[in-house]
Amino acid sequence: MSDCLVIGGGVIGMMSARALVISGASVTLLDKSECGGESSWAGGGIISPLYPWHYDDLTNELSFASQVVYEELCDELYESSGINPQYIKSGLLMLDEYDSETAVNWMDRFNVSYKKQDNGALFTNIAQVRNPRLLQALKVDIVRKGVKVVENTQVQSISLSGDRAIGVKTNKGEFIANNTLSCSGAWSGDYLNLEDEVFPMKGQMIVLKSKAESIKNIVLDQGRYIIPRADGRVLVGSTMEDVGFDRSTDEDTKNALRRFAVDRFSILNNAKIEHHWSGFRPASRSGKVILGKHSRYENLFVNTGHFRNGLNMAPESARRIKKLINNE
Repeated sequence: MSDCLVIGGGVIGMMSARALVISGASVTLLDKSECGGESSWAGGGIISPLYPWHYDDLTNELSFASQVVYEELCDELYESSGINPQYIKSGLLMLDEYDSETAVNWMDRFNVSYKKQDNGALFTNIAQVRNPRLLQALKVDIVRKGVKVVENTQVQSISLSGDRAIGVKTNKGEFIANNTLSCSGAWSGDYLNLEDEVFPMKGQMIVLKSKAESIKNIVLDQGRYIIPRADGRVLVGSTMEDVGFDRSTDEDTKNALRRFAVDRFSILNNAKIEHHWSGFRPASRSGKVILGKHSRYENLFVNTGHFRNGLNMAPESARRIKKLINNE
C-alpha cells in the first residue's frame, strides 16, 4: 500500500508525484495509457497564460510562482534524466489586447511591464519548454526518485470505506493507498463526481519546419500563437472546440493555422507542415482550477481543471497539493 496514489500521468500528475516522493511519501502513479501522452504533450509549452488578465487570481498566483522555479527545475530534470527540456527565455511578443483597459489595470496591479515594439508589446521574461521532452524527463526523474509508475491502467471508480477514499478500482484490479489524488485532466469525469464539471476542450495545432533562429520571440495575436523552437521548428496553434473527445483534425483548420503564421512571418511561406494534431484541454464549467480536498470524501484530493495552463502552473500546483496531502 502506498502513502499516495496519483491518477493521471500528465504534467500535473507527474509534477505532483514528484513533489510527494521528494517529501518522503511512497507514491504510485496510474495512467490510462502512457505518461505524457495527452494534453500535456499536445500543447505549446509557453510558461505563462496567454492573456493573463482573462484569468482569476489563483491562476495567476500559480503561474507566477511556477515561472520563478521553472528554469532550475528544468536543469534538475536534465541532470537527473539526461533529457533536455529545452527551457528558453524567448520572450513573448503580444500584438493585441496589451493596451486594453483590463490589461493595463492588471499589469499595474501585478507590477508587470513590457518593452514597446513597433507592432506590439514584448514581455521579455516569458519562457517556453519543449513539452514532450519535459514530460520524458519528468517520467525518468520520478521513476529514479522511487515513484512506481503503472501505465495502461484505466481507473473505473474510487474505492470507499464509508466516506473515506482508500484507493481505486481499475481494469487491472484494486490499488489501495492512504491518500488518493486525481490529476486526470479532461478524463476526471470518468470516475470522479465533481461539483464543478471538467470537460475536454479540443485544440488543433501544426508544426512547420523552418531555419533555426528565423523567428526570435513567441508571438501571440487574436488568441493564436507562434512558438519558435531551438531547432527551427515552429509550432502554430490553437483552436478552441467544444466537441467532446473527438480527436479528428481537418484541412481547413490546418490551412488556417498555416496562413496565420505566414501572414506574420513571410519567411515561413515555403515552410513545410511536418505534423498536424489535436489535444484535449481540461476545462471546468466555472473556468477555475480545481485544487484541493474533495468536497465529500476524506483522503481524496483533486488537482485538475487547468484548461490551457496546466504546464505553466504545474510546479506550484504540485507544491500546494503536496502541502494539503501532508497536512503542512
